Amino acid sequence: MKQTLNHYSQSFKQQVLDDYFQSGMSQAGCCRKWNIPLTTLSSWLRTCTSQEKSVSLHSNSIHMDAKDQALENLRVENERLRREAEYHKLRVAGYERLLEIVKQEDGIDLLKKDGAKQ
Repeated sequence: MKQTLNHYSQSFKQQVLDDYFQSGMSQAGCCRKWNIPLTTLSSWLRTCTSQEKSVSLHSNSIHMDAKDQALENLRVENERLRREAEYHKLRVAGYERLLEIVKQEDGIDLLKKDGAKQ
């Protein structure tokens, strides 16, 4: 079976390469999306005429992914700390209520310090 050679315009190649670097998808996924052979994309990556732009775009996408991940980690940590603070507030309120009940029922004020002048 004879294979036909496809010739792609430079703008199409650049569009595919930009999409590949910005999306962070795999080479195979990019090839499926753009309906091109994997070997073609691999070849374009090797012989890319705008290597600086490709490296720059790739670095930016990695940097943005890292920033997004850091932001999400901070959101999760913030939510965990909020829940923990709320738990401690409830716990303190419970202890205060317990001290009030002991004082009312038994007449013992547990908040007074031993040896304090009265």
